[in-house]
Amino acid sequence: MKNRAYRLLWITLGFAAANLALFGLMFRKPKKRWEQDAYDCAVVCGCQVGADGTPSKRLAARVEKAVELWKDKKVKYLIMSGAAVYNAFAEAPAMKRYAVELGVPEEYILEEKQAVSTYHNLLYASQMMEHCGFKDCVVVTNGWHLRKADHYARKAGVKYVMAASKRPEGDSLLTTIGLYLKTNIHMYVNMWKGYY
Repeated sequence: MKNRAYRLLWITLGFAAANLALFGLMFRKPKKRWEQDAYDCAVVCGCQVGADGTPSKRLAARVEKAVELWKDKKVKYLIMSGAAVYNAFAEAPAMKRYAVELGVPEEYILEEKQAVSTYHNLLYASQMMEHCGFKDCVVVTNGWHLRKADHYARKAGVKYVMAASKRPEGDSLLTTIGLYLKTNIHMYVNMWKGYY
């Protein structure tokens, strides 16, 4: 009985190690090293909008990071990407309103209002970039979402670098760890479903 338990433990650990290795190969570390001083635009990945149409604290953190990059002249334009996913309010217009409140003139903000997922954020934003003649971008999202957004930016074929927003007030370390785990598990499950 004891040998059987040890054998089962080793099989389970081997299976887990093999799956972690596969995950690491399929979804590499996010590209966070800047290769140039400035990029044509920032692509801000959508996230939940509140029931009143204002950005959630996580979405607000993403917009704040993008505005910071714009004010520091690290990007020329902002592409806000996100449809109405969680309620009747589209994410892109809510992000644009908040960026304008933070001091970015409307003419520097583009809205992409079709994306319902991270995959679509990067797909539609890359199409918008091509239409506008933008050659490269900074993809802005929360730290726990970087690996997923990086994967889809690579698949979209854009020249990019990743930028993480600050952890929003009220998100504890435990909450953030949970979001990392949830996002990575979601990516892995999607890979096995064929959404890679």
